[in-house]
Amino acid sequence: MSEQTPHVVGLGNALVDVVVAVQPEVVTRHGLTPGGMHLVEAEAAHALFQEVGPGMRQSGGSVANTIAHMAETPVRGTYIGKVADDDLGDTFRGEMTGLDLAAPVAIAQNGDHGTGRCVVLVTPDGERTMSTYLGAATTLMPFEARAALPENFDILFIEGYLWDAPHGAEVIETLAQAAKAAGAKVALTPSDAGCVERNLTAMRDAVERYVDVLIGNHVEIGALAGCDDAEAALDWAMSQVAVAAVTEHEKGSWVADANSRHHVPAAPVAQVVDSTGAGDAYASGFLAGLAQGQPVDRAGATGARLAASVLGHYGARDGAAARAFALPAA
Repeated sequence: MSEQTPHVVGLGNALVDVVVAVQPEVVTRHGLTPGGMHLVEAEAAHALFQEVGPGMRQSGGSVANTIAHMAETPVRGTYIGKVADDDLGDTFRGEMTGLDLAAPVAIAQNGDHGTGRCVVLVTPDGERTMSTYLGAATTLMPFEARAALPENFDILFIEGYLWDAPHGAEVIETLAQAAKAAGAKVALTPSDAGCVERNLTAMRDAVERYVDVLIGNHVEIGALAGCDDAEAALDWAMSQVAVAAVTEHEKGSWVADANSRHHVPAAPVAQVVDSTGAGDAYASGFLAGLAQGQPVDRAGATGARLAASVLGHYGARDGAAARAFALPAA
């Protein structure tokens, strides 16, 4: 457990978002469905990036976004993941350290995997088509993650998407055990319902053995619980963990610990532009509140405030890449 500034460590897939203005034929030429999100292999990712790069860049990945938002709180943040020894990897490390966050990411030295990236193609009609290549993120090994783990911290926050990687289950097991040995809490986000379905047994086992804090939207937690109602999902979560937060978009969130349960209204937003990354920001505020010893309702309110801060612009974080979503294509 940390002795001074509260400290949250995040573990997840390191990605860089690359936003590029293109004509519609670029989307169709690369076999992409306009407006869709596509998971692609290395060859397709390389061909697309060679044509449209370098683009406007911003570090991303779900838990990486959560840790990035720690810069807006009094809590210290550290991010653990893996990038390649390339230009995008430099972008990822530079942006995280530029926020005064530690990012002891492992670096893939061979040329087989580039840094994970999500290329966002913006056409003149404003449509956004996404092509995601996980790349080096999926090659993180348990020993690399363990070597990057700080000695003292309060919460380890794990991204469910890691279970989809070849060594992801081992990485999660290694760091969860280390967190428990260090006296830290383990928090988990299931990432999405599809991820839960692919890894249900492993995820439930981890919840039972290691997880103290469960955070996610009602669809994700519902998939884990086997129900589709937010309050029922919270009931299930509280039968498994000490603290839970179940978000429900504009309806706000339900938060609970052993002593209380609260409904936290969503923070007001003048105009919702894009919901991308709102859940990541909520998790940041909620975990920061818990790390500071706040009661769950106050931590939920902090999460709601940070979630609202990203709803008024495109992208999961503010900055040049987020603003680029709103630019007309050349």
